[in-house]
Amino acid sequence: MNAETQTQIHQVGYPDFWPISLEKNRKFFLVTQNVGTTIDEVFGVGMSEPLHKVARHLAKMVANSMSAVMVLGLNGFGIDGLKVARSMFEMSVTVAYLRKHPEELDDFLDFHFIVGMKRHKYMEKYAPHLLDRVTPEAVASIQNGYARVSPRYMNKNGKVRGQWSKKSFGAICFDVDPKLGELYLSLYDLTSRVIHGDISGVAAQADPEPGVLDVDIAPSEKFVALALMTAHGAFVRATTEYIAMARPDLQPIADRLDADFVTAWKK
Repeated sequence: MNAETQTQIHQVGYPDFWPISLEKNRKFFLVTQNVGTTIDEVFGVGMSEPLHKVARHLAKMVANSMSAVMVLGLNGFGIDGLKVARSMFEMSVTVAYLRKHPEELDDFLDFHFIVGMKRHKYMEKYAPHLLDRVTPEAVASIQNGYARVSPRYMNKNGKVRGQWSKKSFGAICFDVDPKLGELYLSLYDLTSRVIHGDISGVAAQADPEPGVLDVDIAPSEKFVALALMTAHGAFVRATTEYIAMARPDLQPIADRLDADFVTAWKK
């Protein structure tokens, strides 16, 4: 047996912090005990309708990340939980927006060709040696698809826009619900700055102790509740929107999820 085989992993995460996080966010952890069962019940059946398939895929991704944020929050990684919760927020809003505007589904799907062409051009310019790994059929598919759909993505300056919708994500949030627009201007902006590491994002991760100029590292209570609440809201939003769209027979589950969110976070 070599030294590497003999090495034992003694600990991952911060188990000593679990009781603190569990107690601070007791109502949340109580109402989310059966999240795995809920995911199985809601997403256990596949869909054939394109809109329903896309919504199911997005909502299921959000549901999967819900458990990831719970693990991060339990171990005092609040700021990292927020990073995951940000993407959950964005996907949940997209589900709600597509339910409200199903006529834009093709724009959502066909943006794949815009992204594919952008990557292809990048490889041609900066990494031509990688082109040998791409089959001629794949290249032809992207080129033909791009030629077919790109006129739909032209902006007023005659250039292909950088997002699938004509609306900015902020406008999409306000379109779905003004309250989501408010979250975009506050929470989403904060998490974006944290992810990109500008000075506001750096300041958000500073140690709260007076006179300490350093990064606040885990385990910490900072941002844990906000990360859990944001993730929980995104999970409920994505799941209930999907149920309303494709699984109306599961409306009692949607009602329970809404009620559980209120129970967990009401003041």
